[in-house]
Amino acid sequence: MSTYTLEQAIKPSRASIVSTLSGGKAREEDDELPDYISPEPKNAAERRDWERMSSRMEGFHAYFRHSFRQLFELSDGSFNERGMTVRDFMRLAEDFLMHLEFHHSIEEQHIFPILAKRMPQFRVDHQEEHDTIHKGMHELRWLAKRFKLDPTAYSPDEFRQNLVSWGPLLFYHLDAEVASLKPDILRRYWTLQEAKHLPM
Repeated sequence: MSTYTLEQAIKPSRASIVSTLSGGKAREEDDELPDYISPEPKNAAERRDWERMSSRMEGFHAYFRHSFRQLFELSDGSFNERGMTVRDFMRLAEDFLMHLEFHHSIEEQHIFPILAKRMPQFRVDHQEEHDTIHKGMHELRWLAKRFKLDPTAYSPDEFRQNLVSWGPLLFYHLDAEVASLKPDILRRYWTLQEAKHLPM
């Protein structure tokens, strides 16, 4: 029986972040909000325009939440009941990592740079979260490779230990990123016309 629980792996927490900022000064300056705030949406169409980014991001994130939970739940060996071998299960883990890495690379190359021009959370906080999550992903990729080469070495506890090490930050990040794209936050930094053309 594993000593790790699903609750430990998915309870949102940013505790594992080691800030890359020196002295916290930049974060204090970044917390100042612009003087201008866009008006409240006048109708349902404007509300949809403001909600477009958070809604789409939530859709992507729902997949990652489900897949991470599935990996944790099956890692006790119950993947066998679904007709999977250790190698099959490791391929499932690698598929999850590939999709998450692809999603992060799109964000970092095409979305974060534009949002970061005005929104400090995409310049610092969410990038720090990505960097720390990537360390856990790298370790899981190494575990998957090792267990594929030698399925007899598979350890549910070792696999779950990895998920517990970065899962709480992943779940925190999935929530925080969507929250940063909610209309009331976007309106602090962008006009409606600008928000319509933000990449997503």
